[in-house]
Amino acid sequence: IILLENYYEKKINDEIINKFKCLKSASLLRETMWSMVSEITSNIDFDYKTYTNENLIKFENAMKEI
Repeated sequence: IILLENYYEKKINDEIINKFKCLKSASLLRETMWSMVSEITSNIDFDYKTYTNENLIKFENAMKEI
């Protein structure tokens, strides 16, 4: 909230907070989907499955806040 207040240079209202939460959820969903695709297509030695699960949990928790 402090970052949003600094960005807008004023006290923020519930509408702005809700928009922020929606964008945060969308960003987490994008990251989760990217990781799911990388599980299938990437040749990089990285544990995408764990990364996907971690992001999916973050996304689900963020959606509960909306």
